[in-house]
Amino acid sequence: MLCKKCGKNQALVEDGLCSRCAAAVVAELTPAPGPDLVADAPLPPRAPSTPYDPEARWALLRSPNGLATLAVALLCLVAAADLAAILAGVGEYRILADAAGGDWSRLDDADARRVDELYVWSGRIQLLTLAASAAGFIAWFLRVRDNAHVFVPSGQSKARAWAIFGFFVPVVSLWFPRRIALDTWHASGAELELGRGRAWMVDLWWFLWLGDLLIGRIAGNLYDSAETLEEITSATGLVIFADALDIVAAGTAVAFVRALTGSQNRKVQARTASLPAAADGLSPH
Repeated sequence: MLCKKCGKNQALVEDGLCSRCAAAVVAELTPAPGPDLVADAPLPPRAPSTPYDPEARWALLRSPNGLATLAVALLCLVAAADLAAILAGVGEYRILADAAGGDWSRLDDADARRVDELYVWSGRIQLLTLAASAAGFIAWFLRVRDNAHVFVPSGQSKARAWAIFGFFVPVVSLWFPRRIALDTWHASGAELELGRGRAWMVDLWWFLWLGDLLIGRIAGNLYDSAETLEEITSATGLVIFADALDIVAAGTAVAFVRALTGSQNRKVQARTASLPAAADGLSPH
């Protein structure tokens, strides 16, 4: 049967149109692109996963265990350096206290000079171990923050870069790392742990760290500016206290690293069935 419109070509169906006439009719019925209808319009962009990391293609689930071990080891070195500085500081303090009380017999002694040299070298070792532990801790901190983004993409309120620079930028360094740690802690916990009940570990680590920095800065300034024997003795005692507080802060940081790393390992274990491919990146304790 021929097309009822052109009468030349074979119709596709009975009493219908041929393929050429049917295509012409469809073209006539299709409206031309206008302001409200754009041909081949691109799809709208994807909604951002967080306010700061729109695509987050870098976010991969990777094991924090190796970096956690490194961070803990370096923090233990910090505590050991602090302990050595305390022992040297106590010897220095006794000599200064004796001199302040009128006993000058030990101030020019060879043993006193050795104690003073040991105290100076212990301070240098403290700086080296502190720098190394800071690098190791921040590397671990960035890793667990990345994992937390995989767990809960919408739960990270600070950009990824702040996990590094948040420790160094003035003013914001007073709260940005704590905020990132809290976001990571909540995202890494089980459903029953997402509340603020167990976040005391984050606050304990952070406020001890801030207090340690403050006391250490005050003690260092007093020691550098001390002129009289009494001022030097008093400043040395405060430096010894700051070193002891640093040991406590390092121990708390170790507990924080282990707790958060353990939470992420348990999170992966719990999600192995639903995220088998991603879970291969983390090995539980």
